[in-house]
Amino acid sequence: MQFLFCKESGLEFLYLKDEDFLHLKVRRIKEKDVICLRNLKDDFLYFYEIVEIAKKFCTLKLIKKEEKITIKTDFALALAIIDPKILEKTLPFLNELGVDKLILVYTKYSQKNFKIDLKRCERIIIQSCEQCGRSYMMKIEIFNNIQEFLKKYENVILVDFSGEKKKFTKDNIYFIGPEGGFSEEEVRNFKNKISLSTQNILKAHTAALAISSKILL
Repeated sequence: MQFLFCKESGLEFLYLKDEDFLHLKVRRIKEKDVICLRNLKDDFLYFYEIVEIAKKFCTLKLIKKEEKITIKTDFALALAIIDPKILEKTLPFLNELGVDKLILVYTKYSQKNFKIDLKRCERIIIQSCEQCGRSYMMKIEIFNNIQEFLKKYENVILVDFSGEKKKFTKDNIYFIGPEGGFSEEEVRNFKNKISLSTQNILKAHTAALAISSKILL
């Protein structure tokens, strides 16, 4: 773990309890230990000394802060709604790679009973930031259909086997379909299409990781 998330990081004194305190207890902390915290809102690492450990909480005192910037990529990726269990397993990898925003869209072949728990997704992304050291969270945006999505974003390119084989760039938003693919009606909404250089059929989350890696690494 590179740091511990606490939204109040930056205050002179912090009182950690509940889940945050349990995380520290697992690390077998003791008084006078120094730990790093972030609030995931600014670019600072906050160093706190543990001044008191009680049964159900601990008290921390700020001793210094250091600016440590994670460069923002401004890369957004669009993905049709997939099984939430698979999505949740994919989120940490996209966050580690540096995806700035993940746009989720319900399509014709998306399972309508799939409901995305945004609070749970946020917790997963926070844990990923703690592990990889990223100073800000990957954002998530959800649209009920393609029409709503295209009203807000114009630079969208469909990822499809019928598309051109050309270079992926972070200036575009690449839209990956669900396991059942896009309907013919949905495909007609897009002027630009691109394909990956593989003969194999990729699962949606595999394609998301492949494209993100091509652009960001």
